[in-house]
Amino acid sequence: MRKTIVVHVDGLTGHSFPELGNQTLLQSARTPYLDHLACYGELGRLGVPRELRRFSGEMALLALLGYDPHKWYTGPGPLEGVSLEVVLDAHDVAYLCHLVTLRGQDGWGDGKKLGPQLFMADPFGGGVETEDARELIDAINEQLVSENIQFYLGRHHRHLMVWVGGSGKVVCRNPQEALGQPIDAYLPIGDGAQIVRELMEASRLILCHHPVNQERLDAGLRPANCLWLWGPGKPVELPHLKERWPVKGTVISPDGPYVGVGTAAGLQTVKVEDVGEGDIAWLQALATMTSTVLKTQDLVCLHVPFYAWLVKDGKGTPPSTLVEYLQRVDEHMIGALQQSFATNDSHRIVVVCTPFPHQQDDGASAISPYLVFEGQKVNSEHPPLTLNERQVANRPLRDATKLFERFAVNN
Repeated sequence: MRKTIVVHVDGLTGHSFPELGNQTLLQSARTPYLDHLACYGELGRLGVPRELRRFSGEMALLALLGYDPHKWYTGPGPLEGVSLEVVLDAHDVAYLCHLVTLRGQDGWGDGKKLGPQLFMADPFGGGVETEDARELIDAINEQLVSENIQFYLGRHHRHLMVWVGGSGKVVCRNPQEALGQPIDAYLPIGDGAQIVRELMEASRLILCHHPVNQERLDAGLRPANCLWLWGPGKPVELPHLKERWPVKGTVISPDGPYVGVGTAAGLQTVKVEDVGEGDIAWLQALATMTSTVLKTQDLVCLHVPFYAWLVKDGKGTPPSTLVEYLQRVDEHMIGALQQSFATNDSHRIVVVCTPFPHQQDDGASAISPYLVFEGQKVNSEHPPLTLNERQVANRPLRDATKLFERFAVNN
């Protein structure tokens, strides 16, 4: 297999902004490196036929590696468990367990009951650090752990809960959806939801007055004052990728479920620290890491969680700032990778841009532009191409589960 880099810019597409003249970020940003690859390569849109969920996040990686999500994807919770090396039994249900910041109308609110009087102030728990989170999760475990309920420490605001023999029919929402909104419309529903809600309410009672949060408030920081449970799923054991093709690969990502897919597929994984807001040094370091890893591997999947940059300090990031972040990705990551392999025709660069996994959309959510650059020479008569939703909107939908097979078979 020709050495292949897959850059997945996750949470980028699917929205137009009035502030940008009703254009999307890809349409508004100056992305000369992406556009160059589009002109010299193959341009189109990806998805999974008949899939009701969005082609994004760890589900997108699953499909890109050739696994049919209809068969293999149960939710992000068990994949987070894989990344944390938590062993699940067949009837266990794993939940993402995120520390969030809830606020009442007159302050942070001390009431136990979750309802319309509480708003989602920050889905990232005020940027809580892992050491503070450790104390909070320890307090949760001291009071809420049982034979059926177990909590596991992750990093920063992202952790895991396992419900032994639990219900797999609870419908949960990503806390980012509720940003700035009353939380009642976003609370779990369905069979078993009452137990999940009670755990969330109990966590709030424990965390509101925890010394860590009192110290955070004294320092002018937001408290991580509630657990938000979502993304439930039962474990699924993937057949390893090497059982189909003799491919050595690595997944690089700061996102637990994404790393979990790579691990479950039998690939090597690197869980990097999540540095937000398009940090230039972080982007450059990821490009360098990718180039280094590819010297000994056939495949590197590099995950850029753009969705994490949509919120800053508990507020939506201005579209003009998001455009700047995208331009940094283009220059300091895509550009660096392109220049690194400019003289090497044995390398393939694939770029996939997907929408935010759960947010409400304006009609463009199904469009996930992609490009494949294999060093082709541009046709001088070919009109200039750019990587954006409008450019690929009328192109046939390519089944993402077949893309990797094409690379592996056709080299």
